[in-house]
Formats: sequence, structure tokens, C-alpha cells
Amino acid sequence: MQHLKLIFVIFLGTTFAAFSQDSDYSEEVAIYLEKNHSLDQYGYAYEQLLTMLENQYPKSDENTDAWKYLETNKEKTLAEMKLLLIPIYVDNFSQEEIKGMISFYESDTGRQLVMDRSKMTEAQKTELNKFYNTQLGKKIIEKQPILTQEIGAASESWSRDLYETAVSLLKN
Repeated sequence: MQHLKLIFVIFLGTTFAAFSQDSDYSEEVAIYLEKNHSLDQYGYAYEQLLTMLENQYPKSDENTDAWKYLETNKEKTLAEMKLLLIPIYVDNFSQEEIKGMISFYESDTGRQLVMDRSKMTEAQKTELNKFYNTQLGKKIIEKQPILTQEIGAASESWSRDLYETAVSLLKN
């Protein structure tokens, strides 16, 4: 009987693991967000917030711990933003589409687009146009208004929570 229970548990675990891998591609979305540097703007916003808050709440003996927390918490906060963005992309793109987007951003053209679009070669501009004329490229363009709205709402929530947390820490 114990043997049957063990086999059943292993079967369930294997089935669940296989199902999870097929239905959850949040890791691919996370890779995509890294490749296209989507989180860079949030890192910049985090730094700008700290600069602004330092003017309002200068560092002192009373708020040393709060400042230390804020200065060392950037990566955790950016990871939280990533977790807000992942479902937006999962809702709007298939796993195969996300893989295609990753492939594009791993190409020379994709990397140059992220680094400095103004320095793209004519060949890279041609490659970019080819990409946007594919079925995936057209879908990305088509989804832009929805993505802008959903990402905007997530960004606003993240920014508000970050500001409120920082101010409450520094006021105490």
C-alpha cells in the first residue's frame, strides 16, 4: 500500500511539473524584459526618487536605517516591478511569440536598438523593418495601445507604492 501511495505521489508531482512547464512561461517573459531593457527606466526612476527624497529628507542619524534600506533595496523593488509586468505579456503574447521577441533582442539589430537606435546601420534598419513586417512584429504594433495602458497602470501603482513606502520610512 505504501508503495502505491509513493507511486501516486510521484505521478502527481511529475504531471504537475510537466503541466507547469507547458502553461507557465513567465521565466521567458522575464528574460525578454531583461533583453529589451524594459526595467532600465524603473531603475532610473528609483534613483531619481532617492535624489528627490534626499532633498526633502536629508540623511541624518534618525533616518540612517531608512536610507540604508532604500539604497540597498533597489534590486528587490525592480524585481517586484518585473512581477507586475510579466502577467501583462503572458496575457498578450504566446510563449512562442515571447521566444521570437527574445531572439530578436538577442540579434545584433535588437541589441543596437536597445543601446542606441540612432547608431543603427542601414542593414540593421532594414532588419528592424523586416521584423516589424512579420506576423509577430505586426502583433506587437497592434498590441501597443493595450500594452501602454496596462504597463502604465502597473507603473503608476509601483511608483505610488514605492513613494509611499519611502516617505513613511523616512518620516519615522
